Parts: sequence; C-alpha cells; structure tokens
Amino acid sequence: MSDPIIEVSNATKTFGGLTAVNRVSFSVSRGEIFGIAGPNGSGKSTLFNLMTGIPYGPTDGEVRFNGERIDGRPPHAIARSGLCRTFQKDAEFPDLSAIETLQISAVYNGGRHGGQALEKAHRVIELVQFDQSRARMPSSELSVYEKKQLMIASALISEPSVIMLDEPASGLTKPEIERLDALLIDVNKSGITILLIEHVLSLLLSVSQRLLVLNQGEILAEGLPADVVRNPAVAEAYLGGRD
Repeated sequence: MSDPIIEVSNATKTFGGLTAVNRVSFSVSRGEIFGIAGPNGSGKSTLFNLMTGIPYGPTDGEVRFNGERIDGRPPHAIARSGLCRTFQKDAEFPDLSAIETLQISAVYNGGRHGGQALEKAHRVIELVQFDQSRARMPSSELSVYEKKQLMIASALISEPSVIMLDEPASGLTKPEIERLDALLIDVNKSGITILLIEHVLSLLLSVSQRLLVLNQGEILAEGLPADVVRNPAVAEAYLGGRD
C-alpha cells in the first residue's frame, strides 16, 4: 500500500451483545476510489459512523487519517481535518436554494464569509456539474439527482482531501447513475480520495480501484473489483448465489 491516507486497524463496534463491526482492517491510498459493498446489515454504514465519529466512534481499534489517530476526536474536528462524509438520507433545506445551502456550509465548514462564501459555492456547484440555471430555486423543487449533486457539493465545500459517500446512487435511474459515475471520476481527478458505499454493483465496478466486501460485520473479500465479484463467497453473501 503506497502512501495510505486512511488506515483502519481492528475497528470494532458493539452494541450490548451485538457486534456490528468486528475487527475490520484496511487501508486506502491517497487519490484512490475505494468501494465498499455488502448485503443490508453487513456493517457498511456503521463502519463509516465509527470512522467519522458520527454519531459514535469505535468500541475498539484505531482509525488513522494522514498518519494521525482520529478515533476519539469529536466529529467536527475530524471533518475539519479533511475527512467528510454524506449520508443515505438526503438532508437539504427545502426552502433554501443550492447556492444558499452551500454559502451556509462555506461559512460553518469552510471558514468563508460574504463574497468568498458565494465564490466558493459557485466553484463547488461547477465541480459537481450542477445546472447553474437551477442553482437558485428552492431545494424542494430539485430532482433526486440534483439533490445528490447538492449533497456531494456540501461535502466538498470545506475542501476535504477525502469524502465518504454512503449509497449516493440510491433512488437514481440508470441514466442518472451513469452521470453519477462520470461525476465521481471527475471529483476524484480533482485530487480527492473517495470511499464509496454502494449497492449498485455496476457503479462500484466502474469507478473503484479496489473493492471491500463486508458480511455480518466482517471482511469477506478485498482486492481488485473484477477478482472480488468472482469470489464464490461474495456471490453467495452479496449476490445471492454461487453462479
């Protein structure tokens, strides 16, 4: 592993007698798109939670970002260090436009104010390929795909070095997934490392350099995407059969 930006060692999360994530270890290289797959309940989102401290950290194990331990730090400190995430559920402000939402984010997450915040909002809107003609309409009137663009833009506004995306393709049509594919590659080319949880296997195979598969809170397989999906254990657990 050359130049790891994220190192997770024996990460574990328990809730009483339930172990949701069990001694998971992996590294992510700087500039990589790292995919994470697995059936529902396999611990994918819990893994993101304990890495970012939202809403909890690990019960045991270590998370390192740029060589420094971040487990135990408050979530805002982790985000401001350059590790930001999105969530499965869209959380836009329905009465605010995309530009207004990003201006607020630029103030609270990016330390920008006034004209600087507006300029930053426009740059990020352009980066996520958002239609400028729709950037000032209420977010409640945006399409599902536009809300996904806004969600990703909100994660990018603080200029992170890593963004962690939790099922961004959920609810999208096939053409929209193809647009998301191109968007993620462009964001990655801008110098941002991406961790991607996704159930849409075609998207993961298209954009990921490496793929990790979880099952029942443990690593089932890790490696090149084409090799991982041919693993019989993955086919059984994630795809529902061995053929």
